[in-house]
Amino acid sequence: MKTLNQLDGGVNEAQHRAITHKDGAMLVLAGPGSGKTFTVTQRIKYLIEQHHIQPEDILVITFTKAAAAEMQERFVKLNDGKCYPVCFGTFHSVFFRILRHTYRFTADNIIREADKYRILAQIIRELPPELQSQEGQYANMDTETLQRLLAEISKAKNNGLAPGEIRSETVSQAEFEHIYHAYKQEMNKKRLIDFDDMVLLCRDLLVSRPEVLKIWQERFHYILVDEFQDICPLQYEVVRLLAKPQDNLFIVGDDDQSIYGFRGSSPEIMLHFTEDYPDASQVLLNVNYRSKQDITETAGKLIAHNKVRFSKKVRTQNIQKDGVRVYSFHSKPKQAENIALLIKQYMEQPGAKYSDIAILYRTNSHIAYTAECLVREGIPFSINEKPKNIYDSETAKDMIAYINYALHEDSVSDFLRIMNRPVRYIRRNTVPRNPFSMQEILENNRTLGYVVENIIGLYDGLRFIKGMNPFSAVNFIRKGIGYDDYLKKKASECGRDAAKELETLEEIMQLAKGFETLAEWMEHVQNYDSTIRELQHGSGKKCHTDAVNIVTMHASKGLEWKVVILPDVNEGVVPHKKAVTDSELEEERRMFYVAMTRAKENLFLFYIKESMEKKEAGNLLPSRFLDEMFDQTVL
Repeated sequence: MKTLNQLDGGVNEAQHRAITHKDGAMLVLAGPGSGKTFTVTQRIKYLIEQHHIQPEDILVITFTKAAAAEMQERFVKLNDGKCYPVCFGTFHSVFFRILRHTYRFTADNIIREADKYRILAQIIRELPPELQSQEGQYANMDTETLQRLLAEISKAKNNGLAPGEIRSETVSQAEFEHIYHAYKQEMNKKRLIDFDDMVLLCRDLLVSRPEVLKIWQERFHYILVDEFQDICPLQYEVVRLLAKPQDNLFIVGDDDQSIYGFRGSSPEIMLHFTEDYPDASQVLLNVNYRSKQDITETAGKLIAHNKVRFSKKVRTQNIQKDGVRVYSFHSKPKQAENIALLIKQYMEQPGAKYSDIAILYRTNSHIAYTAECLVREGIPFSINEKPKNIYDSETAKDMIAYINYALHEDSVSDFLRIMNRPVRYIRRNTVPRNPFSMQEILENNRTLGYVVENIIGLYDGLRFIKGMNPFSAVNFIRKGIGYDDYLKKKASECGRDAAKELETLEEIMQLAKGFETLAEWMEHVQNYDSTIRELQHGSGKKCHTDAVNIVTMHASKGLEWKVVILPDVNEGVVPHKKAVTDSELEEERRMFYVAMTRAKENLFLFYIKESMEKKEAGNLLPSRFLDEMFDQTVL
């Protein structure tokens, strides 16, 4: 048997324990930059060459095609191009292989994404009248709503739950259960399956047909699972069935990087692994080969505030402590300007490349302003997700119309939009077709005293708005002018829930906080669509071989860059305002930990901090995560 020093590439003691493990279960905790892929590929080679395990008896499961391809490529390279017939695949490819063997499924049985949306939209359009809270309200379902519904259906399947056990945040509970069953019935009728069905069908097949289970248990004697923290309950159940009776189950992952709760994954599965396998060995890959020491230590301080986790002590190979910088700015424009300046300064260094840099955002709705600034400064960038245009919502358009009219009083269309929101009984035929003064509209309504009073009240409100900052203006429209009450009343009359529209208003207010003046914010709103087009057709085009990476925190997992910039490190963004429960807050902390640990050399944390004279009830606050990472309070 090879010793520590004889293994290919040189390994540390923890890696040696993992690589040389043979029989039985093993849990490998592999933090960021700890050589996880190296360890897995070395172990496969060790099993084949030292323990003479047949390569075809080994199954390696990953979560994505890209990860499976990379793992296989690294393994082939490790063996100097020799192709051992080890089975590398995703969960879904493995499950489909089992189903294909028994049920003779082909690729034609896998539903296409477009067909999923088409079937779901048709089911919703044909909802029984007694289930619809408002007649015709689902006549034109947008893609985002369909995505949310499919995610909820997926969560039910991946957790092995009945639709009644999942709380839908998209439609009423009765509607969700009807949609779930109708969707399943339509899929069965067409003999179609989706990726979630593969898991369900595979589990049911292996449980109900012992002879089929035995075939696959004898086919794979050693199972390795990568990124185990992302596994969902049903996937875990299938893997446990396949691993019996030898239980040669080698799992690798990091509970601190479990960030897919919305898909049904949970760090608890990994935390309880040794309860399911009491004889399992456990090892921590405790050396970080990626990041400078202060980056690792700062991220470690943050994640240590989570209670549901394995406790870990990690050391770094790079002992430098000049990698973390924290800066505050008075507004989003100032933050964006400094991001551009930072990038330009970095590019002055010998050998610097734009692709060394990543800007990581919590959600894609926060991306556009920075992208807009990079366009103006001529800095190339790539972006993998189209930013959501929140300003396309009806409530956002109402806020924008109020503010634009307050600033300029020259848009008849803006006046028509706001004049009866809330209701002021201003008749459309009394509004001039061209820009007009308050006196003109008053004159046209002079016979109706109550309408005259309402018009005067409207213009008084507009004058107040004109002197406010963006956050205060939106808040005044909602509370002072009465827009929230109008929205709730309108929703009640139409038989729908106003919560989602009020939630959108809260998000708009959150975005508005980062701007100092109304004019500044309106310029951003006006340019938003052109910025999105620029992302797709201009500086954001993927044809740039050397470009700054703009990525969401979710999408950054598994990647690394020399320089990582994390903007908007503020309450309501990180942690997200929707995170309320302890488990939700812990997942937000894990996500931020993932984002921080993408950095190899430099990590910049930026947050918005309003000046003392502008502080008010709705001011932006630094994220609590900053306090958790540093010894002194960030204020």
